[in-house]
Amino acid sequence: MPIKQATALIDRWRTGSLRSEVLRRLADGSPLSELELSVVDGRVDLRGFPAGGLDAQAATIAGVDFRYATMAHAHLEDVRFSGCRFDGADLARAVFTDGSMTQCTMVRATLTETLLAGTTWQSVDLTGGRMKHFSAERSHFAGCTFPALPKAEFAGCTIEDSLFTGALTETRFLGRAHDNAVLRRVTFSSADVTYPEFDGVDFEDVTFPPGDRLIVVPRHFPAVAERAGRLSSHRGDQVGKDLRRFLSSESLRPGLRATAGWATARHMLTDDYANGEELADFATATLRAAEEQLETGPGR
Repeated sequence: MPIKQATALIDRWRTGSLRSEVLRRLADGSPLSELELSVVDGRVDLRGFPAGGLDAQAATIAGVDFRYATMAHAHLEDVRFSGCRFDGADLARAVFTDGSMTQCTMVRATLTETLLAGTTWQSVDLTGGRMKHFSAERSHFAGCTFPALPKAEFAGCTIEDSLFTGALTETRFLGRAHDNAVLRRVTFSSADVTYPEFDGVDFEDVTFPPGDRLIVVPRHFPAVAERAGRLSSHRGDQVGKDLRRFLSSESLRPGLRATAGWATARHMLTDDYANGEELADFATATLRAAEEQLETGPGR
């Protein structure tokens, strides 16, 4: 949408008393249909609506067009959105607790430092969104499309049937010390990975980008790491010592479930260790051999 048109959508809310009534109804869940609001593409037209700092609880909001709206710093507790459009909207530093987001679009929306806790997001398109420092904990995502996620964090989350299309830059998927953290039928399509962290998350039918940018152990990482350490014992040189030290630091910290998978960027070894290329090759081969041994049973 041209900038002039988007500005006009925002400016139309600067006068009149309607804005206050809309804010009240968004906050308490009263129906918007009783107001004289226009409809665009079958949705109530709140494009460009200024709702920064909105405090809403236990509301159901369905079929609303929030494109280019401002909901930055909003506190949304147990709010259930469905069939809404947030394309180009500003949700920076908004806080979603409990509640849900279903069949919604957030194309090119701003979700910088946005926080989710205990929420369910289903069939949400976040393509092109700005999500630096986005954070979700104990949340469930299904059928979602994610953009680049610089310094984003998913802690104790279940993510299934979803697509990650953009770069992972210091992106963290954390399951250690959480009851549940699963990536299920998830595809990562970008090979642009810089210091990602997959720690204590169960992998079920996860597709990682082709190539050797990531070193992946899809399941039972504690056992695989222990076996790989034993398999590397024939090497008493610095490469062997560095591998055993690295695997110990990754696998022996508290809170790691026995079923959890693990992945790291190859450059974390090549950049941080002397003889890093040799170490990365040795780690990849040794972890793969450990997986194969545990699958076939020798030495168990």
